[in-house]
Amino acid sequence: MMTITRRSALALVAGGLASTGIAYAAVSSFSDEDLVRVTLERYLGPLNMRIEHLQQFVLEFRNRNPWVFPNEKLSDAVTLVEELKLGAVRRLLPHEKREDLVHFDRWVIAEFHVLTDYAWRSSPNDPIRFTGWQSCTNPFANLEPPKVA
Repeated sequence: MMTITRRSALALVAGGLASTGIAYAAVSSFSDEDLVRVTLERYLGPLNMRIEHLQQFVLEFRNRNPWVFPNEKLSDAVTLVEELKLGAVRRLLPHEKREDLVHFDRWVIAEFHVLTDYAWRSSPNDPIRFTGWQSCTNPFANLEPPKVA
């Protein structure tokens, strides 16, 4: 029969508190850049992008779409789960939260293609740069709203 001494119980409690504190510090240190990076890497693979360009992209993305970002707790949890390569855990979230994340993922990928040179690189090893919003330069584009008959 195994007996638990007071010293071992205190050590167990102290270890639990320390690990909880470390986990909280790790999760609370995540930023918007971390969430966007893990989301993009989930769909596009490893990104060859300098942190300055990623920060500029996230700032412009947040300015253009402030309502798209999930709340802070959800974004920290998703960042941690994606960092640990446990993306399948998303299925355990409530339906509304999953829909919010899918909505966020779609907006991030769409804006990433619009605001960076990701699609125009000559090879996958070329660095990705933030280019910002550029107006349409297609001379054949029809920018008039459709006329309703």
